Amino acid sequence: MTSATLAAATPEWPAGTAGTVVIVVGLVLAAVTGVLALLAKPLPRWVYLVVALLEIAVLWMTVVCVAAWIGGTAPSDPIVFLAYLAVVLAAGPATAWWGAGEPGRWGSGVVAMAGLVVPVLVIRLQQVWTGATAGGTTGA
Repeated sequence: MTSATLAAATPEWPAGTAGTVVIVVGLVLAAVTGVLALLAKPLPRWVYLVVALLEIAVLWMTVVCVAAWIGGTAPSDPIVFLAYLAVVLAAGPATAWWGAGEPGRWGSGVVAMAGLVVPVLVIRLQQVWTGATAGGTTGA
């Protein structure tokens, strides 16, 4: 197969803008809650608004991906894609719930970890959708 044929056969990531928003909001959440964890502060109420914003962005990304899938562009490995997507959808609410139960440093730290994990998973979702491996080449 030539490189032009491979490029034509590689599906394009449909959620470019939504994925970028998820990554940025996740990193902002990680930075804010990481500082709170370092200061041993509990989660203030406004952090839950940032988690809600992250979840709205994740839902937006999910809708875009599902619409593309219905439209005929499917991920290269649908089962792996759905597994990563399930984790991304659950990470924000689950860690916010966990963080609410831990009033000190650890509650903020758990939410900070979600803020770091979600962007990594979004990048992995993009790789699974397009068939790219971690090294940047396409799978055979």
